[in-house]
Amino acid sequence: MPPPLPPAEELELEDATLGSGRRKLPFWSRFGGEGFIVSVGVHVALILIAAFLIISVTKESSKKDPNAFATGAGGGSAGDKAKNYETKIKPKNVKALAKNAARITSKSTTATISLPDLPTSSSASMISGMMAGGSSKGFGGGSGGGIGSGMGVGVGNGKNFIGRPVMGAKIFAQRIAVFMDASGSMSGYLDRVETEIRKQFPDADVYMYNGLFITAQDGLVLGGKRFKGQPVRSSGTGARETDPKKLTGSGKTILKKYDDNFKQGSAGAWIDIMKDERAYDALVLFSDFQDGVTQYRIKGEKADSNVQGGGFPIVYYDGINTSIARGADTRKPDEKRWEQEWLKAFNDARDGKGPRLYLFSTHIEPQELLSKCATGSGGQIKMVTWLRTGGQPPPEPVDPATAGDKAISTDPAAMQPPGAKAYKPAR
Repeated sequence: MPPPLPPAEELELEDATLGSGRRKLPFWSRFGGEGFIVSVGVHVALILIAAFLIISVTKESSKKDPNAFATGAGGGSAGDKAKNYETKIKPKNVKALAKNAARITSKSTTATISLPDLPTSSSASMISGMMAGGSSKGFGGGSGGGIGSGMGVGVGNGKNFIGRPVMGAKIFAQRIAVFMDASGSMSGYLDRVETEIRKQFPDADVYMYNGLFITAQDGLVLGGKRFKGQPVRSSGTGARETDPKKLTGSGKTILKKYDDNFKQGSAGAWIDIMKDERAYDALVLFSDFQDGVTQYRIKGEKADSNVQGGGFPIVYYDGINTSIARGADTRKPDEKRWEQEWLKAFNDARDGKGPRLYLFSTHIEPQELLSKCATGSGGQIKMVTWLRTGGQPPPEPVDPATAGDKAISTDPAAMQPPGAKAYKPAR
């Protein structure tokens, strides 16, 4: 047998991957470290983006006006889409509102009782109360209040007027129109009366026409809004005429439109037109009231002449002419309609829907129709007989509650001018 070979030298492998054995991986690779690093990086980026958005939105919202208030969006959104309105709430002066009530006691040395102290309120409590409801929205708190839209007055009108004294009467109005009897017998009173009226109503519209005639013809007021045709008579012009320079803008418009009507029908036409004008709160008539109310029937009647009503039957009269049957009334129902319209128009004044009527007479008491219109409207009837002697109006009544020992009687009978009798409607 051949001799055995010498043992071969074991050489180390230069590349450990060579051979049949597996290569062992590092622990970090076996744990998945590369994927973890990528995931962490992505999440950090997302967090940074989210933080940036939140900070920017917070800064923007903090710049909004803190005094703006929000209201609920309505329509089922439960207020989530409330809109901010830029209406600022102006806080009231809390210190001015929170006044400590003073103790109210009697100064009389004989008084045995005093009123108890009222509960005090401090500025701090007022502020806390206002802050409690001021920031709520939707149907939350808040304060309400305000002043009513209507103006409620003295005698039931819808406007808040203070009575102004004029020749012994008190006129509750802001704007007035005055009809002055400018006939020859009354011309001596006109300046004095106009001065007395303008002391309280500088912007009063004063109209002057002849007499204070109220004439109706076939159921319509002569010269009134609905009157058409040939008048049975005409009042004409008086000793003085209306001065347009003294009229307001409304007065000038009315004069331009109705001056011919007023010259034709005197006070009857003036009342029939002015009762529907909304430029005035009160109408004032000044006269001796001797001309009266006359109504003629023209339709279906024959007459020999048509001069100042001659030849046509008078179906109603309320005046001082003894040759005419005073108070006789043979009118048909439709011939009385104009009277009913007057009464309704002035009765509506108590509800603020028409003007009040005030009557000032130097001689006789106003006719029954005018008296009913004045009292129905909440106006007043005043006898001013003291004007005939150049006297002065009676003193104003003083409220005893405020005047003490200086109070004088407020009895209407005691306030009548010398020689005037208590008012009684004409029959």
